[in-house]
Amino acid sequence: MLEALAARLGTAALAVLGVSTLVFLLIHLVPGDPVEVMLGEGASPADRGALRAALGLDRPLVDQYLSYLGRLARLDLGTSLHDQRPVADLIGERVVPTLELAAATLGLALFIAIPLGVLAAQHRGSPLDSGAMV
Repeated sequence: MLEALAARLGTAALAVLGVSTLVFLLIHLVPGDPVEVMLGEGASPADRGALRAALGLDRPLVDQYLSYLGRLARLDLGTSLHDQRPVADLIGERVVPTLELAAATLGLALFIAIPLGVLAAQHRGSPLDSGAMV
């Protein structure tokens, strides 16, 4: 039992590592320069260099990746380029409405599924039963 749990946790950890690596690489493959997006085209080279250093974009890709993993491990999701606010705060503001929507969706699904399941059980083998299975 514990071996199966350890295997599942190991697989989950590898999946998270794989997805985070993929996200990191995709972010770096996207065309465009984040410094240009943040400062605009009229920024001076000194300002661009300072921001590039502040963001760690002047370091080798491996160093950037290890820093990225370290921040993820501490749940530091960085700052939004759009709002200049911590991403964790932006996500936190949206957790309650998301949970409310999920609960409403689950309630609606149960409201439909339970009576449909009862009807399908009462009419086993009928077209209603087959339709309810879909």
